[in-house]
Amino acid sequence: MRPCPDRHDTMILAAYGELDPEQRRDWEEHKTVCPGCREEYEALLRLLGRIRESIPVPDLSEKGASSILWSVKRELRREREKPSWWKEWVLRPGRLVPALATACLVLITFGWFGADLIWSPDRPQESLGPIYGNQLVLKDLEIIKNIEFLEELDTLQELVDVLDRRESI
Repeated sequence: MRPCPDRHDTMILAAYGELDPEQRRDWEEHKTVCPGCREEYEALLRLLGRIRESIPVPDLSEKGASSILWSVKRELRREREKPSWWKEWVLRPGRLVPALATACLVLITFGWFGADLIWSPDRPQESLGPIYGNQLVLKDLEIIKNIEFLEELDTLQELVDVLDRRESI
């Protein structure tokens, strides 16, 4: 028989003695009614027993154990003293400067080209709204009313240009 696929992790934890008492009771009850899980669990225990027999556990001297203990404590202390990821990111100028420069370039680009995209003269008048369209009509009426004055200004400008040319000769 095949073991239950949802019990694989429980089986491994039970083999290493890592189940809490409630999980252990549940596992023992399941193992009595499920022959597939029971056989797989026994095969796992036999395999682990053979591995322990074939690979001897090295002896650890007191000096070696003390050295490992102090190394672990030192690393734990370093982890506690280490700033959080966002502080490290903000405090390192090698990362902050390019990010700020990129943000500034994006803002400048949007400011430079964004206004042209919003108020483009090629844009249809209807899309700009009725108020803007009315303002253009009023400007056109103002130009029509003052067209004679503008023509006189053009004539005066031509006269000034002719006089300037004569003086330079």
